[in-house]
Amino acid sequence: LNGREWEAVTQPLVDAVNKAQVRLRVKSLISWLSLLVGLALAFYLLFHIGWVQKMSGIVFRHLLMLILPRWDWTKIYYSDCFITNPFYVSRSLLEDDCNVCESLERLERLSNISSRVVSEDYLKNDVPFIATDAMDDWPVMNTEQFWFDNVTEMYLSDDLRGIYPCELTSNLRLRPDDLRTFLKKIHNPDVRRWYGHWENCNKKAAKALRQLYRRPYFIPHMVDLSDSNWVMISSDFNGKVYKEVDFQTELLWVAQVRGWSHIRLVPREPCDHFCPELLDTLTEGHMVVVTNLLWKFEYIPGEHTDNLAVAVGGFWT
Repeated sequence: LNGREWEAVTQPLVDAVNKAQVRLRVKSLISWLSLLVGLALAFYLLFHIGWVQKMSGIVFRHLLMLILPRWDWTKIYYSDCFITNPFYVSRSLLEDDCNVCESLERLERLSNISSRVVSEDYLKNDVPFIATDAMDDWPVMNTEQFWFDNVTEMYLSDDLRGIYPCELTSNLRLRPDDLRTFLKKIHNPDVRRWYGHWENCNKKAAKALRQLYRRPYFIPHMVDLSDSNWVMISSDFNGKVYKEVDFQTELLWVAQVRGWSHIRLVPREPCDHFCPELLDTLTEGHMVVVTNLLWKFEYIPGEHTDNLAVAVGGFWT
């Protein structure tokens, strides 16, 4: 057979192969389009249908709990950075830094202070202080209609259902992520003398708490407030041991909304050998500001009363 004759003989086979390849490509394209449409529909249902969101959240959390014994994903969840920068070295506290706190005897009380003075004289020198007028313009400080129920009802609402806290600490026995059970327990009149504090590391929960406070007027613009915040709450708790608020931000301010607290600022190593612990009482309407490099913040809830405080961290920019 010559070339023309061979082409004539094989042409039907070539046409059949080409048609099969076209059909295969069309089938593959349809499969991919079906997958994309299915994913788009799933995302639509997930983000727009309430019961689908709820069921998906339940299934996802259940899967996370099943995975936890084999892979501790909580280290990633609670980490500020998903990928660690190997070239970043955090500043270490040196003995020379202890000079600023060696002669401190008490927390200074300030009012009507400028952000420049706060920045230059206090924050940059790691000198803590109490502001007595920082909360004067907060609506919650100028009403008698605000108390525990406002906070507990907010966190028990359907909008925040299924949201878990970080670092929940209490004298009531419960799981460290079971905020709803804690809030339900403290509503029980038979439960007395309790305390609890937790960090709202979930952005939705933190945003809800922001309704209660405003940025302090003296905080410099170089400080960005953190997305998370803390709640410190107690009733008739007669404590003897200071509770640490283990904040990871570069500074922390704690505002006493109701009641009062014993506070203790403890120098970190190596300054704990040179600097004294600072003890004070944080009364209603006052705010303490402390930096993380030099100090640890601890508190004991005020006795024989109901207490509520909020705390917010900040970072240098």
